[in-house]
Amino acid sequence: MQGKKIRKAIGTVLGCLWAVMAFAQEYQVSGGAKPPLLALDNTLHRIQVWLVGGMEGVTLSHTSSSTTHRWYRYRTRALDYEPVASTRQGATSTVNNPEEGYGYFVMEGDNPAMAYFVWLIDYSLYPANFQNLHVAELADPCEALRLAGVNNTPPLAYRTPVGDAAVVERQFEISHMTQVWNESLGQFVSVLLVDTLRGDPLNASVRPPLSDTEIQLTGDFFARHFGTEKTFSAGNYQAVALTVRADTLLLSQHQTNMSAGENELLAPATIRFTAKANTPVAALHIWQVYRTEEPNSPLVRFPEAEMEYTFDRVGEYTVRLEVSDRSGKCVNTENTWRINITETQMLVPNAFTPEGSPGVNDIFKVAYKSVVRFRGWIFNRWGAELFHWTDPSQGWDGKYRGKYVPAGAYFYVIEYTGTDGKVHRKSGDVNVIRSTKLKNNTHTE
Repeated sequence: MQGKKIRKAIGTVLGCLWAVMAFAQEYQVSGGAKPPLLALDNTLHRIQVWLVGGMEGVTLSHTSSSTTHRWYRYRTRALDYEPVASTRQGATSTVNNPEEGYGYFVMEGDNPAMAYFVWLIDYSLYPANFQNLHVAELADPCEALRLAGVNNTPPLAYRTPVGDAAVVERQFEISHMTQVWNESLGQFVSVLLVDTLRGDPLNASVRPPLSDTEIQLTGDFFARHFGTEKTFSAGNYQAVALTVRADTLLLSQHQTNMSAGENELLAPATIRFTAKANTPVAALHIWQVYRTEEPNSPLVRFPEAEMEYTFDRVGEYTVRLEVSDRSGKCVNTENTWRINITETQMLVPNAFTPEGSPGVNDIFKVAYKSVVRFRGWIFNRWGAELFHWTDPSQGWDGKYRGKYVPAGAYFYVIEYTGTDGKVHRKSGDVNVIRSTKLKNNTHTE
């Protein structure tokens, strides 16, 4: 039983809504200099607000299957309605020369509770009007822009059937040049930016321009429909807001046969830092490199858009980019990098087998990482230098003057600078192991 009551109530409500919607669709507004425009459909209060371009020749029509319906209007609330004369042709009744600033409706009997209402506004009497339009002084012009001036635009006011004062919201466009990043060109390019402002455009904030530009306010959108749209200039604006695209490129890093840890680089690592920003607004670039634990003691300050820096000491570094505009009002510090340089390691083998198994331990080569500078020597037992090298990724192939040396013990000396900034020295014996079958191409000491 309860379920039937609920379904009946829902059916009644839906039936009423359908009746109201169907009733509303049967209103027709015509006439004026341009076709009338439905500016607002307030379903909560069952009222439509129509804008007309002048009241000349305006008519309101309604088609109904009932022959007893009558036209009424109200100025403040529907309960204070008054009858309106109309003409009838078949099932359609028409109000000729209705007045602007009234709510009109058709009612059967004397109960307006189920009526749908139409409010007329002569838009030609309420044009958009701004004076002394300019850019407002904001506390933070780097993040927003707002227009200031005198808004003499009259409101598009109407009254709901219950007597509430209401306003049709206008929409405007604010337009100016700005810059956006073009990925294919790898640079910022100029584009026209258009934002929509609802309500009072002097109370709305928009994104600030990234270019020096004229700022224009156009509208409203209703005026566009009637062909009376106006454009108001806020004058030329010198941009202060910044946008920055920054990137890094690892230019060089010593080869190594020892891997670095996660998020670590091997010294010496030379990195190119590049910044691109909206010009000519971006006037000053400052790169700072400092140890992360010492932010107040920069190792370098570089005042260009591009910087190369070689990291050769162990530790964590922070690289920070600061871009300022011409006026000094805006500073962009959004780009920072953390760089970890691993500590030096050096391992020296004590034996190798030249000519034995090609590609397998056939070169005397150190295992290392983060070696800043390197020098190495090989000597025989009488102290004669057999080999010298300065690249730790290379090594001795066991030859002297193009021939393999005999098996036996040889002496190495290695000097290298680590990421601690110190020079280290290693020395010792390295054993050349050769098969007795490999006697050809051997140098006799």
